[in-house]
Amino acid sequence: MSFLRLIVPVISSCILVVSVSHAQEADVGEAIAEAAPTTASRPAPDAATAAARPITVAVSLVDETVGITGTLSDTNTLSIKTAFGSAELPLSEVAGIRFPRGDDTATTVVMLNGDSITGATDVKFINVETTWGSAKINGQNIAAMLFVPGLAWQSQDVLGSKRWILIESQRANATPPGVSGAVPGQPGTNPSNPQLSQPSSGQPRIINPPALQPAPGRVSN
Repeated sequence: MSFLRLIVPVISSCILVVSVSHAQEADVGEAIAEAAPTTASRPAPDAATAAARPITVAVSLVDETVGITGTLSDTNTLSIKTAFGSAELPLSEVAGIRFPRGDDTATTVVMLNGDSITGATDVKFINVETTWGSAKINGQNIAAMLFVPGLAWQSQDVLGSKRWILIESQRANATPPGVSGAVPGQPGTNPSNPQLSQPSSGQPRIINPPALQPAPGRVSN
């Protein structure tokens, strides 16, 4: 009986020690879990706030006295209104833009895939970064913009209306009969060879649209 009186307190003390040990381990585990840093997923970049990618451009002015070549640092789209509605054209997909001038009543946009779009535009100004500094050009002073080197604008009469197309600059020097002379920095097409070869290494091939009917979507300014 005396033996039981001695062993019971010992057993009770062991149970108490084990319980305290488990409680301490649980507290330590919770503390580690709270102290462990949480990995937060990075939010996807907002396309609306992303900086415009610089695009190389050659700008021709209406007075034809000087051309400006550089990069567009704050513009990467063109708003145009056609007979089918309004559109935002990415300049990275555009070969050239010719603004209304003289008898022309609409802006002509030639895409890299050869599509031609005509409509009304309202370009207030553009900023061009050049090797000699920044140039802010008013939209009313811009005759044309080219995004692919080695091309020139040329006009054709199609079913009684004038149409602007893009041709290679070398072909512009040999103007075929019945076709208006090409102006460097403004668009056209070679009627004897509607498919242009690549203007330079690494540049996309320009395929002019068929000249069998007037370009769709023409809208007067």
